Amino acid sequence: MPRNSNSLRIRYLLISLATVAALALMVSTYSEPVLRVSLMPDESPSVQRRKLKPLTDHLEKRAGMKIEFRPMASSDALVESFVKLELDLVWIDGVNLAQAKSRSNEQIIPLVRRETDENSRSAFPTTPGHDVHTWTVRADMDADLRQKLADAFLALNRNNAKDREILDLQRASRFIPAN
Repeated sequence: MPRNSNSLRIRYLLISLATVAALALMVSTYSEPVLRVSLMPDESPSVQRRKLKPLTDHLEKRAGMKIEFRPMASSDALVESFVKLELDLVWIDGVNLAQAKSRSNEQIIPLVRRETDENSRSAFPTTPGHDVHTWTVRADMDADLRQKLADAFLALNRNNAKDREILDLQRASRFIPAN
């Protein structure tokens, strides 16, 4: 009799474990989508987070999804994470953008840049556009989401106080489509 009792306990344990695993899979399948964002690490993560918060709030409303800031320790780490598909949207300079394009087989899309960067020229003749920064996305991003993000940046208007705060924190007069 004890042998059957142990078999029954093991059976119930296995059924319970399978149920928990199925529930965990179901929860992860239906979890809220998250857009993973990072910036060139030219300031401390706390400063970046503070400056980025109004923009991410704006993008969350316009894109209809949660945004998670992931600070990077170096520009190499930013490129590596972007190429490995660990980031969805990055603020990146021209040199690192070229590196990311090369390493990803051109699987990234420059989305928008600041208007002031449009006429920027690099001090390095071999790397034109070095000083130009762009918000860039992965090429495999859903086209509708990519358009919502672009529209959200392009809709920022200096005549609106909230938008002006976002633009000022991004050192931008406005955003324009990236070439």
